[in-house]
Amino acid sequence: MAGKVFDLAGKRVWVAGHRGMVGAAIVRRQSAVAGFMRDARPDAIFLAAAKVGGILANDTYPADFLYENLVIETNVVAEAARLGVGKLLFLGSSCIYPRLAP
Repeated sequence: MAGKVFDLAGKRVWVAGHRGMVGAAIVRRQSAVAGFMRDARPDAIFLAAAKVGGILANDTYPADFLYENLVIETNVVAEAARLGVGKLLFLGSSCIYPRLAP
């Protein structure tokens, strides 16, 4: 591993999406992200929040899933940069299924 290791000992860490609640809350209330982060002042963020669905949901609403996930990610990343968060690990999410032959 190149570079300096970011030590998490004694740091406040926010794991966005740890149970799906945070991601859903961000989509519902985008403006709440800035207030939450200002109050929590995390030193590090693990961004795993995403709207997810099953095969049918993803096939039926592909643009909706993409849009809502981009809203979550954009809000968290932008606010983290604005507040000078020390480390942000962004775990991109996607759901891919192989096309079945007829």
